[in-house]
Amino acid sequence: MNTSIEQLAAGNKFWQYFFKICSIPHPSGHEAQLRDYLIREACSYNLQYRVDKAGNLAIDRAAAPGCEQYPSIILQAHLDMVPQVAENVVFDFLRDPIRPQVEGDWVTTGGRTTLGADDGMGVALAMELLTTDDLRCGKLRAVFTVSEETGLGGAEDIDPDFLDADVLFNLDSDVPFTIGCAGSSRFEGHRVLESQPSPAEVMGIKINLGGMQGGHSGVDIHRNVGSAAKAALQIVKDLSELGFALSSVHSGTLYNAIAREAEITGILPPEALTAAISRLEKYASELNSTLEPAAGKRITVQLEQLPAVPEQILTAAACQDLLEVWEQLPHGLLSVCADNSSETSCNLAAVHGESGGDWGFILLARSLFDAKRIAVTDSALQLLHDHKFSGEVDSAYCSWEPKWDAPLLKFACDIYRELTGEEAARYVIHGGLEPGLFSGMNPRLQMLSFAPSTQSVHSPQEKLSIPSVEMTRKLLRNLCEKLSGDIL
Repeated sequence: MNTSIEQLAAGNKFWQYFFKICSIPHPSGHEAQLRDYLIREACSYNLQYRVDKAGNLAIDRAAAPGCEQYPSIILQAHLDMVPQVAENVVFDFLRDPIRPQVEGDWVTTGGRTTLGADDGMGVALAMELLTTDDLRCGKLRAVFTVSEETGLGGAEDIDPDFLDADVLFNLDSDVPFTIGCAGSSRFEGHRVLESQPSPAEVMGIKINLGGMQGGHSGVDIHRNVGSAAKAALQIVKDLSELGFALSSVHSGTLYNAIAREAEITGILPPEALTAAISRLEKYASELNSTLEPAAGKRITVQLEQLPAVPEQILTAAACQDLLEVWEQLPHGLLSVCADNSSETSCNLAAVHGESGGDWGFILLARSLFDAKRIAVTDSALQLLHDHKFSGEVDSAYCSWEPKWDAPLLKFACDIYRELTGEEAARYVIHGGLEPGLFSGMNPRLQMLSFAPSTQSVHSPQEKLSIPSVEMTRKLLRNLCEKLSGDIL
């Protein structure tokens, strides 16, 4: 460590834990080494611990003398981090320690790799309080989950006994306070569509759609970025008027990402080539004039002739079935809350198919209200079934519905005001947080989410605010020590 890092850590347990966490490899799926370190720390402070079948860790601290009747509190964070490395940097996330450095008011990696503040900061906040001698509060438990960054897997499979408490502070979202998040349903539909040999005297073509911005299917779904999976549908429809027949399509990758690119192959009468190019150029112009392209790019729709004609194309009836489903499947922001924030949405995340094989769709529905999410999901599944596609929910979790008048929120806002002289913000996010799963497992659990300020998480430019860390440390300790039974 350089001198600045050493000065920051001197006498400060949060930074001591955070920098130790940085030194231990812990990308998603490889949390064991960090978990073992935390277990050793728990044992050195005579704290009880448990590990459930999913690999989640719970560490318990008994109530301080005289605080036995105070509410029990869970401090919750996730152990894994997103491993991203800058171009031309050699780094092994399974072996190499992250090298933090101080740049003004921020801790960074100098742009080399992700820092892991998400959620090393949450783990460090919890460990500091667990191991602080003079903390006076009720029973305290830290719950550290695995595989959060790859689909909330640890939270989904957590031992319900880990959540036996009165209050949970999730330490994984910027600035106080997040008080709700959308629930989600991930589902797919598949069918082997009828195909036929390509006719004679046609040309094989491939259309590449690129330059779209994409984004997160929750927090970016309201933005005017479009979807390559839906744009590809329009391309097929437009070219079909010129005699185009579809052979394959590939668009989208991850269920929680808005599709950015698409590749379409098929056949076209040679005499329609000029008209097809003209239509695609016009469509690209429309996309660029109506959507936000990726930074520094333009949306492109390019046609190239294939060296060989595809052997198989969809039959006219099969293609008609495909297009009807494709067009009617929901995508985008479907409804908003009273404050115009996102309420219900669906992401047509991916469409893939090859003539002679499987054709399928992947979707993710979200809503702040479970009934609306389920209604969107059921309607889309019924559409798939009506057109003889298989369709089933792969995974789902309930929403964390905000309680604007909750006693815990009022108490926390009062504490925040006392410490800062300012009013706390209150957020509901359209993405997923682990409390979304916990709310369905323990409905009586009162929850808030907050953490120090970060920037550019999940990228090598990730950085953690030093002043915000100090504010959050004070806030968390005050919340724990002043939380008495009459508040709830």
